[in-house]
Amino acid sequence: MSEDTKASFLRQSGWMAIATAIGGAASFAAHIFAKDMPKEEYGGFTAMLQLLNLIAIPAIGLQAVFAVKAAQRKTEADDFRMAREQWAITLVVLALAVMVFIVARLNGESLVNALSLPSWWVLALTLCAGIFALLMPMMFGVLQGRQNFLWLGWALLSLGVLRLAAMAGLIRTHDETAINGMIAVAAGYVLAFGMALSTAKLPRLEPAEWLPSVTRIDWRDLTKRFLPLSIGGGTVIFMMSVDMVVVQRFFDESQTGYYAAAGMIGRALIFFVGPMVAVMFPKIVKSQAEQKPTDVLRFTLLLTAGLCAVAIILGVTVPDLPLRMVYDESFLKATPLVPWFIAAMAPLALTAVLVNNILARCKSNSVYLLLGVPVIYGGMLWFVGPQIADQTASEFNVHAHISMVQLIGMGNLCFLASTVILTWVVNQEEKLRRAQTPPDENPLPDEAEAH
Repeated sequence: MSEDTKASFLRQSGWMAIATAIGGAASFAAHIFAKDMPKEEYGGFTAMLQLLNLIAIPAIGLQAVFAVKAAQRKTEADDFRMAREQWAITLVVLALAVMVFIVARLNGESLVNALSLPSWWVLALTLCAGIFALLMPMMFGVLQGRQNFLWLGWALLSLGVLRLAAMAGLIRTHDETAINGMIAVAAGYVLAFGMALSTAKLPRLEPAEWLPSVTRIDWRDLTKRFLPLSIGGGTVIFMMSVDMVVVQRFFDESQTGYYAAAGMIGRALIFFVGPMVAVMFPKIVKSQAEQKPTDVLRFTLLLTAGLCAVAIILGVTVPDLPLRMVYDESFLKATPLVPWFIAAMAPLALTAVLVNNILARCKSNSVYLLLGVPVIYGGMLWFVGPQIADQTASEFNVHAHISMVQLIGMGNLCFLASTVILTWVVNQEEKLRRAQTPPDENPLPDEAEAH
């Protein structure tokens, strides 16, 4: 990278880091008010936040698809094509949401009992927020692909700031309940979606064109693009989030709040890496499209490794500091979990960079190889989770909870190792292809290879 390119990368990722930090800090600070909920409600509320992450897994693919489309956009016709595709996807998501609501309502009591939720309305509000969690990344993808990081940053910032403001107002003026917590979360998604929609600057379609857009777009082509990108990005979210759902399912509901508090601190590391990945992704896409080499991956990995090192040092030296900033004294019993959680998430932060590099290089077939570790990891958590939960059934057993976090760390290390190997394979394939292609015949990626 040239000095100007590095400066541009640092400036863009710096703004995205500031926006994400403020938005993330605001989302984290919302727990200052949320922790006033009863412990069992707070555990359910946090589990619903992780369920939202899981619901949003398909949206990761949508953001990546539209980031690639916007980065490769050439004419106004491409803008209209993206607008029609977004309307078609929106209508499909709304139709599926209605079906999910009906099923959830018919099985409401069993779902509430299985997840130890205070009421069905907590789940209903989570599903409502999930609709915007699925739609919002499409708009984010357009902003990202066009490298309009100014408004992308503002949208990310607003997501957390409104959550904090709404949480403070609802909890302080009404009841300390998970229902009010999820209302605040949903409000943040709505605002961020609206801001991204208004600044993406895609052509506005007439209402008469909305429904026909479902049949006019090429669903086969869109699916071929979407599946690998969604699966690749979804593996990172799955590895980050699934443990909380398992804990909420099997552990004593009066203890899940402590685990959730330490987990929120550890998972914050992934969110701080997000800005650098967001800036890196379209640059690699453009580099691939123009067949120009770039070392933006190496630069991003170095910055991420530095961030992880600082986080681990702080986690070891002052593990109680973030707990004291957000929670009351009763949560300090989770202090021993904090350094373990940060260390467990560090490999996943590096993995997120490598996964997005593979996705940006449009290696669709390679993406499916990423599924192995998450599938085995999820099965291990579901098998071992109840056994660890038995060790802490009568009272809070910090060593049992540490065992759970160690299992997470081992899973993330295995995932990192598999991603490093896959990255090496992808690089070797590219070198071989370039060696076999004469310089004057080095073509741009065709539609099938690019996606």
